[in-house]
Amino acid sequence: MSESFDSFSKNYNIVVNDSIRHTGYDTESLVSAKLQKLANTFPDLTDKKFRLLDFGCGVGNLYGGIEKFFPNAVYTGVDPSINSIKNARLRFQVNNAFQRYECQEWTSLKYDLIFSGGVFHHIPQKEHSKVIEKLFSLLNQNGRLVIWEHNPINPITQKIIKDCPIDKGAVLVSSKNIKKLFEGVSFSKINVSYTAFFPKFLSPLNHLEPLLEWLPLGGQYFVTGQKC
Repeated sequence: MSESFDSFSKNYNIVVNDSIRHTGYDTESLVSAKLQKLANTFPDLTDKKFRLLDFGCGVGNLYGGIEKFFPNAVYTGVDPSINSIKNARLRFQVNNAFQRYECQEWTSLKYDLIFSGGVFHHIPQKEHSKVIEKLFSLLNQNGRLVIWEHNPINPITQKIIKDCPIDKGAVLVSSKNIKKLFEGVSFSKINVSYTAFFPKFLSPLNHLEPLLEWLPLGGQYFVTGQKC
C-alpha cells in the first residue's frame, strides 16, 4: 500500500480532484466539510487543547485546515508512505507533526481524538480488527475514534472509486462492519452518521444534512466511538 501511495504523493490532490470533478467539489472543500462535521460532533474540543492523531494522513490535507476548526489541537499525522510524509513536511514546513508509520514516537503517546479518513478501504480487511485494537489502545480515557469512509452502497461513490487510480484494488467497507469492529473493542457511544448527500450545485440543501445522517444513502459515512 505504501509503495502505491508513494507514486501518487506529488500529484495526489490533482488526481483526487479529477476523480471528483463531477461533484463540483475539490479536496480542500471536502477536508473543510470533514472538519466542520468533527467540530459539530465534538463541540467540547473546538476551544480545548487536546492531542489529535491523523491516522493515514497522506500529504497532510487535514493539517492544512485544522487550525480554523480546532486551533488548540496538538496534531500528529502518521502514514506508511515515505514520499507522502516528505511532501507533507515540505508543504507545511514542519517535521515533528508528520511521522512514518514505522516510527515509534507516535505510538508512545496517548490521544484524545483519533481520526482516520478514507484509509480503511486501503487496508486488507483481515487486518481491520488489529488496527482498531491498536487505535483503541492509543486513546486516553474518554478519547474518541472517528473512522470516515466511502459508502459502498452509493452508486456515485462506487463510480468515483472505480475511476480513481489511487483507489485501484481498494475494497470499500460497510458502516455495519466498522461498527462491529468498534463493538469488538468495547467502545461506548458508538454512532454511525451518513454524509455527502448533495453535489455542489445542490449545496443550498446542505443545511438538511443533519436531518439525513440516519439515512444510509450518503456518499460517505463516519463511525464514532468513545473509550471509557
